[in-house]
Amino acid sequence: MVSYGGIVNIVTLVIYFIYLCIAIFVAVRHGLGRCSPWICLIVLSLCRLTQVSLDLAATEIYGREATNTPLESGVAILTELGLTPLFMTTASLLNTTSRPKGRRMQWILILLHIPLIVSLILIVAGGIDQNSYEGLSFAATVTTKVGVALYCACFVILIWATAVISARLYLADSTEVKILTTVVLSMPFFLVDVVYMMCFAFESLWGSQRFNVISGDVTIQLCMQVIMEYIIVGLYLGLGLELPDKASRLREHVAEMAEMDYDQIASTFLWKMYETFSAVIALTVMPALFFAHWMLEKLLRS
Repeated sequence: MVSYGGIVNIVTLVIYFIYLCIAIFVAVRHGLGRCSPWICLIVLSLCRLTQVSLDLAATEIYGREATNTPLESGVAILTELGLTPLFMTTASLLNTTSRPKGRRMQWILILLHIPLIVSLILIVAGGIDQNSYEGLSFAATVTTKVGVALYCACFVILIWATAVISARLYLADSTEVKILTTVVLSMPFFLVDVVYMMCFAFESLWGSQRFNVISGDVTIQLCMQVIMEYIIVGLYLGLGLELPDKASRLREHVAEMAEMDYDQIASTFLWKMYETFSAVIALTVMPALFFAHWMLEKLLRS
């Protein structure tokens, strides 16, 4: 008979397989230029599919009494680092906005990927404490705690970036409003997920094992991590299906060009020619004039 945790894993397996198919479809639909958020969702789906498969093998095949430590270590690592593609998806979606975001915020969201990658490396390197296998506690190592703490810092930056961009909502078009609304709606669920990971990493401070990703309470993990990610990924994929695809964006661009009258096109073209000509003058004629002025001054003084 399948255990309670096994049923949760089977449901997760089915849901993330559906999410994986939708994410691949959305990535192809939006084209190579704007598929970064959807590729992150593909990675997250593959990560969760691998995690629940290992967990099923560890619990239903080997049984919790005969613990297979490599499988359990893999489950713990994949459970934690699944937040990395979720963070990157959110940052990439915020970066798709243009006018509300600004140049400075764009660089902040890009540089946010650096601590996320560092935290991923720390979590993979840390795994679970080798001394906790015997008691089935599977405690987080110091390296894992540092990686999860970096997640918390990145989440604070992400909330700040979302608040700043959302405050400029009056500059956004209809597509950007949809993106910002979806990200804002996902933040409470994201917060619960991050809190659960923090509770697991630092549960040794209060001696509880209820938040442990391996030996903890299945219901707590289901409510604070599994369902939260169901909702977040579902919101993001729903947004991806609503956003205009590559062909629609191309048609809109052609229509905008067609609506411009001849004088606008000519003025734009002439202004670009003027800017180019001015740059050429500045780079060639001006140095020659300075040199001629210097030579004339030398001749007059002599």
